[in-house]
Amino acid sequence: MGIAHRADRSLGCTVSVWDGDVGVEDVQQHLITLAGDRDWPPGLLHLTDLTTIGTVSVPDPELVALLYEGTNLSEELRVALVVRPEALDKPDVRFASAAREVKAQLFTDLTLACANLGVDSTAVAATIEQLRAELTHRQP
Repeated sequence: MGIAHRADRSLGCTVSVWDGDVGVEDVQQHLITLAGDRDWPPGLLHLTDLTTIGTVSVPDPELVALLYEGTNLSEELRVALVVRPEALDKPDVRFASAAREVKAQLFTDLTLACANLGVDSTAVAATIEQLRAELTHRQP
C-alpha cells in the first residue's frame, strides 16, 4: 500500500506508517516528501509503525544521508520502529542494516515505544489510524 507520515509539532514527533508491500520507489518518494514537508522535522523524535508491512525494498543509504545533509539529525534524531514480534525472531538482514543506519530502536509494543520517546501513546495511536485511512484511500 505504501508510506504515510505526519510531522506533529504538538508531539515534537514525526509518525509514519509503512503498510503492505513497499518498493524502492515508495521509499524514495517518502524521502522526497519528507524533504519537502515544511513541518518536518517537528522535533528530534520519529516513530514508524511497521506492524503491517509486507515486503520492503530498502533504499540506498546515501538517499537517507542526502535527507540529513547539512543537519545534525543523523546524530540527534531518536527513532522508534514498532514491528510484529516475529520480526525480531528472524530479522531481514537489509532491514536490520537500515535500522542500524538510522540508529533506530525496535519495539513490538506501541505503548513502550511511545514511553521510550516520551510521547503520548493515545495521540500517536490516533495518528497511526488516520495515516492508515489515508493509505487506504490512496488505493486505486
